[in-house]
Amino acid sequence: MAQINPFSSLVLLILASIASSLLSGYETIVVLLLVVIVPFFFNVNILKIMWSMKVMLITALLIFLFSYFGKETLLSSLSDTAKFLSIIGLSALYIKKSDLVDLSTTMGSILSPVFGKRGRKAASALMMTLALFPIIFSTATEMMNARKSRGGSFLYHPIKSITEYTVSMMRLLFQKVVIFQDALYSRSWSTSGERTKVLLGKRDWTIMILSLLLFIGLVLWKKVF
Repeated sequence: MAQINPFSSLVLLILASIASSLLSGYETIVVLLLVVIVPFFFNVNILKIMWSMKVMLITALLIFLFSYFGKETLLSSLSDTAKFLSIIGLSALYIKKSDLVDLSTTMGSILSPVFGKRGRKAASALMMTLALFPIIFSTATEMMNARKSRGGSFLYHPIKSITEYTVSMMRLLFQKVVIFQDALYSRSWSTSGERTKVLLGKRDWTIMILSLLLFIGLVLWKKVF
């Protein structure tokens, strides 16, 4: 069975993220349930993936609290939180299942005929940005495990604990990014270097066209109703 090109699934992800911003109330909660339930049919436990991103879960909790105290309505607060978790869940699933090298080469093949080296640099920049997400997730997990091993808890002095946790994680993350950069340069990697061309197949074009049509249909439906 042919694999879906990561570029076509990226288009689907972007359109889904924009579409989620158009939804409100119970619609966003239903979408979050679909994001959680549907991957189970493909042997993917999205809850386990999201649980490993505890920083994102803490962020979701803060979004809920600030939204609730700001708007004072439970549904709107749940809606804002559901939007965030849906996008984070889909993004994590995309990064986990997609080949970022294929994404970079595909984008380079599409952009370089028009923009030349700038097109390849843009494709490389996108790949580098997405490649940082697994580093962020693993760093957050390491920091959480380190806190647990020392008996730390966010329940005691939560503001102070979250601040210390965030600062420590950013320092460790910066160190890992520098190591990641040095590893790339040691392999003579270049942002504008030539890449092996990866072409889009009929299935990829079908996915992108259907995604665009569904997105347009949603926009029209929201405008009418």
